[in-house]
Amino acid sequence: MDCYRKMDYINKSEEINVGHELIFSLINNVSDYHRFLPWCSDSKIISDTGDKMQAEIEISKNFINWKFSTENTYDLNKKITIKLIDGPFNHLDGYWEFKKIDNYNTTVDLYLEYKFDSRLIELSIKPIFSNIMSTILDSFISEAFKRKGLA
Repeated sequence: MDCYRKMDYINKSEEINVGHELIFSLINNVSDYHRFLPWCSDSKIISDTGDKMQAEIEISKNFINWKFSTENTYDLNKKITIKLIDGPFNHLDGYWEFKKIDNYNTTVDLYLEYKFDSRLIELSIKPIFSNIMSTILDSFISEAFKRKGLA
């Protein structure tokens, strides 16, 4: 009966005082995630063709560790579309979208649908994953402000 569990989703949108190029490059550079996202123990870009990348993220939080990989198709400074390759999910896809307001302000949208592979995995990982997803946009914005200050 696991196939009848409903899909969960994250839908966030925020106007931020950061240029669209800076926030896009920060979110698209998966290989840097482990440097500033506290729950990310490792992150790497497996391949990148200039408009499509395969990336892997390892999450470690509350003594639970798991990896997942995605194929991300991107339109420079505008949109990143995410599709699951492998991980503890039955389904994971969504997008980041970046709308330039002016040279110093951007609207960032995150939409992600997901469903875990099994009820057992869902029970162990979902609370952690939900917490990460509820703060992920804030984490990127915080890092963008730090980098903006260095620019």
